Amino acid sequence: MKKLDIYVSKNFIKSFFICLIAFINIFILSQLFKVFRLVGDGRLTTGDGVLYIICMLPKIIVNVTPLAVLLGALMFISKMAGNLEVISLKTSGISFKRIVLFPIIISFFISIFVFIVSGYLYPKGEKKMRELRGDVVSTLLPTQKRNGFIRDENNNLYLLDYLNVTDGKAKKVKIIEMSDNFEKIERVIFADSGYFDRNEKIWKLKKVKINNLQLGTQENLESYSSDEYKEEPEKFVTLLVDPEILDNRELKKELVNLKNTGIDTREGISEIANRYSFPFASFVVVFLGLALGSRYVRSSSAMNVILSIFLGYGYYIVHASFEAYGKNGYMNPFICGWIANIIFLIVGIYFIQKAEY
Repeated sequence: MKKLDIYVSKNFIKSFFICLIAFINIFILSQLFKVFRLVGDGRLTTGDGVLYIICMLPKIIVNVTPLAVLLGALMFISKMAGNLEVISLKTSGISFKRIVLFPIIISFFISIFVFIVSGYLYPKGEKKMRELRGDVVSTLLPTQKRNGFIRDENNNLYLLDYLNVTDGKAKKVKIIEMSDNFEKIERVIFADSGYFDRNEKIWKLKKVKINNLQLGTQENLESYSSDEYKEEPEKFVTLLVDPEILDNRELKKELVNLKNTGIDTREGISEIANRYSFPFASFVVVFLGLALGSRYVRSSSAMNVILSIFLGYGYYIVHASFEAYGKNGYMNPFICGWIANIIFLIVGIYFIQKAEY
């Protein structure tokens, strides 16, 4: 069995890389005219053009790997079936599922590799491409904020009409203290102005009115401060950047900041949900490729190739459709991201079970 596994694995990997290189070349060729135009317009030097193409590779690899796995699996198992190797192994008592076990395992590790590329190399490449094109990629936080909002770890809600982030001064400050279970309001603090003391790391408020809803009391003070109010001004603003140029760690941090400042996070959540689901398409579609190529019939070879490409693009369409549902808020983006994987995995396993050898 060891020799069989080595033989099967070697042929599957060979077919996969042939298909992957072919698809990468096709996609690069389709983008060459764009690169030539940028070089011709003087926006890129020749060296920058080469670097631009290199930066495209992570995105291309992420997008074409599932198709390469699908077609590679089909080619490899069809060749074995054409040489009557599959039926010979089946006759000797080796099940079809055992024959294709290692290609399935290899496709899982391919998915892990794509996951890493998608989460870390692709954002870096996308950012570099935009910089080379001359697109503005903002890296500075805003210096001012109107209608600032944040919720801290103590369930306090801060609402500021205006905040100057640089000097830490705010106008019309409202702090709402919520209960531990966030079900009722305990105190509401109004202040005409306030500033953040960067030495003591606390907010100091001026002309303050404190309403204690639990005790039913009201208190007016010229100034007020508490060690509990320590959220830095920078936390009230966030750098609004395209989530595609942030790696997974940066994107998670950005989503926390966006949530704390009350900004819509659907686009960012959808992006990270896609990065956690789409890379595993390679593992899903390998079942379809192996099942389609398991039967040796000369006249059906071309039809199997066409069908595999149709199924591959069908996966992209289903995945993109549910991704749009997630972005528009109709469903949880993480659930939407995995629906296509689950559907095609069930179909693939079914066809593996029904494989004729």
